[in-house]
Amino acid sequence: MATPRPRIKLPRKIAADEPFTVKTRITHPMHTGLRHDGKGRIVPRRIVNRFSVRFDGEEAFSVDLQPAVSANPYFQFTMAVPGSGLLEFQWEDDDGSVYGLRRRIAVE
Repeated sequence: MATPRPRIKLPRKIAADEPFTVKTRITHPMHTGLRHDGKGRIVPRRIVNRFSVRFDGEEAFSVDLQPAVSANPYFQFTMAVPGSGLLEFQWEDDDGSVYGLRRRIAVE
């Protein structure tokens, strides 16, 4: 399997205390542990089981995922920030892997 690749899309302009849309996606196959490979062996469960976003160290958004989530999970949500700061995005995998991205945002 290729290394999971997270992506984030933020608006070009963000105003203090004004809602804006965040879009995220991670390229990941999301194996449920119920399928078999071509030789009849069970493909081990491997899903992104948690996604979270922190703004300047404080949790702003999180979700726990279950095996029924499709491959390449996509999230879109709205948030507002009081000022400029650091957004940290984190995806956690069943195998203990953690994938993350950071984006410094400057409010106008």
